[in-house]
Amino acid sequence: MKSLHIVLAGVLISSSSFVTAEGTSPWLPIPGQFSSSINYSLQSGDSAYIGDQELDVELITGSGASEFERASTTLSFSYGINDFLALDATIGYGDVEVGNADEDSGLTDTTIGLSWRVTDEYFNPGFPTTTLRLGAIINGDYDGARLAAVGKDANGAEFSILLGKSFTNWFSVSAELGVQERDNDVPTATYYAISTLFYPAPGWSLGLGYSDKTFDSNLDIAGPGFSPDRFQEVAEERSLVKASVGYGFGNHGFALLYNNLVDGRNTVNDDAITLSYTLAF
Repeated sequence: MKSLHIVLAGVLISSSSFVTAEGTSPWLPIPGQFSSSINYSLQSGDSAYIGDQELDVELITGSGASEFERASTTLSFSYGINDFLALDATIGYGDVEVGNADEDSGLTDTTIGLSWRVTDEYFNPGFPTTTLRLGAIINGDYDGARLAAVGKDANGAEFSILLGKSFTNWFSVSAELGVQERDNDVPTATYYAISTLFYPAPGWSLGLGYSDKTFDSNLDIAGPGFSPDRFQEVAEERSLVKASVGYGFGNHGFALLYNNLVDGRNTVNDDAITLSYTLAF
């Protein structure tokens, strides 16, 4: 049951990793296990937060667009080195369109991470599974200084603490707290997330969660000191609610994830759907 829950949790988390920019799991892959996931995401929104004021995209673009749209395809990989260490990596391609106002596409940021499991709930039942992760962010191939930016256009590093606990064979909870530092004057980002996973029937998993990510800055879009070449420097916040369903059999897994922005600052008010397929061997 432990290995099945690890695979199912990984399926759902890998499908959400691109949308949230985070998404590793406190439960490491089985030693020697390699898994790969392909994820396809569609994001769209017809309004955006300029500072903390929500405005229609049509008004923001002077009728140049009525909707913000983003399509992304990512490949995620993980490998269990031993009982305590695991590697992960994500690469992808994104395409962003804002009607006739702007568009861009290119390779998204690549992330590479090393996770170290500090405690294991299955050997120490009084403690949650606790994992520390250190990761590198490698800048993709796109222009970040624009309305339709694919990402922050900067290299960086991230550190996170992940906790997880399976309370029964059908219910588990996980949480993540992390920080990201990038170059090119991109503000420091802090994020946290909490997720619940239910296993209602053999092979099936359902997830509910919430996440928040904040880039700490005093600069707002259209505010004092702003110019189009400073898009990466603005104070951005995204608070998301999430729902997911996954199914795993053997070494295969499928997942469908839905994200909805419930609060934000200097960001598009969007929702997203992600489809994912994972193969572990």
